Amino acid sequence: MLLDLPTAAHYNAWANKRIYAVAGELTPDKLTEDRRGFFKSVLGTLNHLLLADLIYRERLEKKPTRFSRLDEILHFDFEELRDAQFAQDDWYVAFCEAMDPAKLDGTLSFDTVETGEYFSLPLRSCLTNLFQHQIHHRGQTHHMLSHAGLAPPPLDVVQFASEE
Repeated sequence: MLLDLPTAAHYNAWANKRIYAVAGELTPDKLTEDRRGFFKSVLGTLNHLLLADLIYRERLEKKPTRFSRLDEILHFDFEELRDAQFAQDDWYVAFCEAMDPAKLDGTLSFDTVETGEYFSLPLRSCLTNLFQHQIHHRGQTHHMLSHAGLAPPPLDVVQFASEE
């Protein structure tokens, strides 16, 4: 199934809700335990996902980024992090539903965080990257949850489609 942009945003929100539901079973110590992920812990990885959403939102709104590192911890409190992520998910759903598909062929230009490398790419590629990035790091979180002794949730698009 090839996803259109609004469906990709809805899938992203759905998958985040499922990951957060299971991660919420962890104690604060277990959330911050170093599980050898790229962003070390479940909490670190979930913070990175939110950070990426915020960075892309700044780019889409043509604002300079306020972030300088990709491993910043925006929220140490799990509930605050969850609520902030769900708010961003809602923003992306509304943004993608309102977007004129013809604008996807337009360009988004930006400097990357940390290295300052300049990119100017089709918006379609940038939004695909954003959602693919979310899938990648949710997969890491999924793996860390299983190592924490929890049953990670199914996140397949077919599962999403069957529930929609």
